[in-house]
Order: sequence, then C-alpha cells, then structure tokens
Amino acid sequence: MSAMKETYNVLPRISFRWVKANQLELDSLEVDTSVPYAYGAIKTTLDVEDLKGRDLDMPEHFKGVNGNMLALADKNSNAGLYMEVEENMSASVVLTHRLHAKNPVLVEKNVIVLKKGSKLDLVMDYSSDDTATFSDILNKIEVGEGAELNIIKVQRLNSISRHLESRFSKVAEKGKVNFISVEIGGKEAVVNYMTDLSGDESEGYVKNVYLGFGERILDLSHHMNHIGKKTVSDMMFKGALKDNSKKVFRGTLDFKRGSTHSQGNEEEFTILLSPKVKSFAIPLLLCKEDDVIGNHAASAGQIDEDKLFYIMSRGFSEDEAKKMIVESYIRPIVDLIPVEEIRELVLEAVDREIRGE
Repeated sequence: MSAMKETYNVLPRISFRWVKANQLELDSLEVDTSVPYAYGAIKTTLDVEDLKGRDLDMPEHFKGVNGNMLALADKNSNAGLYMEVEENMSASVVLTHRLHAKNPVLVEKNVIVLKKGSKLDLVMDYSSDDTATFSDILNKIEVGEGAELNIIKVQRLNSISRHLESRFSKVAEKGKVNFISVEIGGKEAVVNYMTDLSGDESEGYVKNVYLGFGERILDLSHHMNHIGKKTVSDMMFKGALKDNSKKVFRGTLDFKRGSTHSQGNEEEFTILLSPKVKSFAIPLLLCKEDDVIGNHAASAGQIDEDKLFYIMSRGFSEDEAKKMIVESYIRPIVDLIPVEEIRELVLEAVDREIRGE
C-alpha cells in the first residue's frame, strides 16, 4: 500500500498539469508534538519571552506550506518566542537550534513585533546530528512605520530530515524587511514566505542561497503583495543542484489595485552539476494596477567548460574547481550573514556537499 500524500506550496494561479510544478506532494509523517524541545542557545540584547498567549492574526489569503502544518505550528507548538522591539529602539537576537536523538521534533511559533522606527537583527540557525528530525516553523511578523527587520536564517540539517517554514509579514508605511535564507540541508526543505507591503513606500527584500545534493527536495515559495503606493520589492535566488536533487522555485509578484508607482523584481539562477537533477522555476506576475513595474527572470545551466578548464589548468582538481565556482556564485549572499562562525559553517557545508562527504 502506498503512503498517504500531503500537498504543499500550491501555486497561487494553477498552470498546466503536465508541468508537474503546481504543487509538491510528500509522504505524510506521524509527528509526536508532545515531545518537549530545548533550544541550543539564545543570545539576545532584547527581553525575549515565551508567547504566553500573545499572538498576531493571519489573513485568510496566507496558506503557509499547507493548512495542516500551518495549524500545527499555530496551535500546538513546542517552542516559540515573543519578540517586541519598542519604538525607536534597536536589538539583536541569535537563536541556535540543535536537533538530535533526544531533541528530534521542533514545532516552533515566533511572534515578532517592531514598533515605529525600531530595528531588529534576528539570526536563526538550524542544525542536527545524524538523527532523522522534523521541524515545522511559523513566523508571524508585524513591522511598524519606519521600522526595519533583518532575518538571517541558516538551515543545515542532515539529509534525512524534513524542514518546513511558513512566514507571514505585514509591513507598514516606510517599513522594511530584509530576509536572507540559506537552505543547504534536509531531505525535504519546504518554505513559504508571504509579505504584505501594506503601507506606502514599504519595502521587502529576499536573498536566498540553496544547495541540492543526493535526493534532496527543495521547494521554495515566495509571494510579495504590493498593496501600498510606491512599494518596492526585490527577490534574488541562487543555488546549485547535484546528483538526483530537485528544486522548485515559485516566486510571485502581486500588484494589488491601488499600489500605484510600485516596483518589484525577482530573479532565480541555478547551476546544474549533474544531468539527473530537476530544476523548475515559476516566476509569476499578477497585476491589477497599471502604473507599476514588474520584472522577473530565471535561468539554469551547467558550469562553463572553459572556466572549469582554466581553473583546473592552474593545478586544482575538478571538485576543487567546481567548489570555487559555486562558492564565488553564492558568496555575495553568504557574506551578508553577520555571525562569522555561522558564515564559516555554511562554507564548510558547501565544501562537504560538493566533495560528496
């Protein structure tokens, strides 16, 4: 008997079925959410607290990775924090998650509130030992007028774990969100980000690095809703695929009626290191306003043979040459990670993956 399937990251506007990229289907998992979870470490200049019933509403149009996983994290989390930055204040938080045999299940819900003119730098690092782990993350975010939120997320779990993240953000007038995500682990890594640029002149930026090796499945869904006037968004995705890995990128720029003079951009580039990989890119542009600018582009290709030959002619092996090319490709985004130790761990993971360790 075949395992029951669950559907993830359904495309906002369904395309042709033969494309097989409208949604992701994965085997369902039995998850014991009663297992207590312990943080690896929390370093902060902010008074972070348990949720204690404090919450933010989610709009009906936000579906997350799927309804079941969204509800699981929203109602039955075993970890989570409430972070509120007061008006005109600045703070930083580093959350370290280490999943292992005695800490294998993380169902996390974070509520993040930035008051007018405030700023928060948040780093979230997810790693594991060789145990099969499960993580389902929900981040609810409200960014006030003129506030700035910077989230750096690094996911470097082992190759037999499932990782899910749903993230909804509402950004007020002249507010800004900067999201940097590094997805280089997991057997299945599924993310769904939606950002409502509600206020006039609000801004949303996403930079993402991903690596697919072995049988890894990467499913990346990012949706920018331009609602206010003169809003700006930019999404940049760079990655490499090897072995039998699969990646699907679903990027949506959605210009709502009234978002006049807004501008959005999305780009996705993939290096193919094996003929067996599967790479799908679905940049979607939706528009109900005529005075806007929307740009989208996607490309995938193998490493340039002349470039590879040139590097190898300088005494480097083929794997070393490929590592140099991939690293130079993703390094501009990795260098934006503010914690040097995490930056080095990411580059070490890239090295191991390319060498097949």
